[in-house]
Amino acid sequence: MELLIELYKQILSELKSQSFNLDHDKYSGVFLPVLGEEYQQAPCKIMLVGRETSGWNTKNNKNTMLRALGRQEGITLDDVIEEAIVRYKKHQDDIAHMRTSRSHFMRYHLKLARELNLMPQAIMYANLLAWDYDFKTPLRRPREEREEVIAASLKMLEAQIKHSKPDFVIFASGIKKTGYIVKRLLKQHLNGYETVSVDPGRFWEFKSGGATCFQIAHPRAMRDHKKCRERVIERIKCIIAEKNRPESDLCDTGIACIQPG
Repeated sequence: MELLIELYKQILSELKSQSFNLDHDKYSGVFLPVLGEEYQQAPCKIMLVGRETSGWNTKNNKNTMLRALGRQEGITLDDVIEEAIVRYKKHQDDIAHMRTSRSHFMRYHLKLARELNLMPQAIMYANLLAWDYDFKTPLRRPREEREEVIAASLKMLEAQIKHSKPDFVIFASGIKKTGYIVKRLLKQHLNGYETVSVDPGRFWEFKSGGATCFQIAHPRAMRDHKKCRERVIERIKCIIAEKNRPESDLCDTGIACIQPG
């Protein structure tokens, strides 16, 4: 974990303060996942990626971009990182005891755990963007500010993926509004991708960064998107089953598994 923390510190230290309007600083605390013991011991390593948080470390006044920049008096970057890690561990501890949630995203997290026989905290929760702004997306901020948030966030997500080495990454961060950010992550940080199957605007399975990846709509999306969320779970089950099946037992069902209808 020490290496990941050092990477976080380096990335935060490279933030350009001139890109932000610090007179109107409504940014959340920075979101910094770390590997839990349950994740490291899980037989199947899954990372679930959302878009951004909603008021992360905000109600306790451990937020603002000024703080993340290390420019708040009496607060160092080490303090900021420690606060973020404490908050993340609390989140993982909380979800370990949940049966359901008002959050669509959290409910999908819990469903993944149940269906795949994992403890909820064994799934690594990540986000495409490391900050929210006034409890909402920072993608509506001015271009220079938005670009700085995206650039730093993707560096941190790259570090998280390379450090945690997941078997499966589920980008449940949306498709239309964030698809270009996911593609940027893949092309600029993870050496590209190889498409396995795609249902435009709904479902994308691909290989990247040594993992099998999926991109789907945010779990709040209904109608056909519910089927796509189920499809992700079935694909993961199928891939695990094929991996564990002796080669002599492989048959036509394996082909059906690789290319679902």
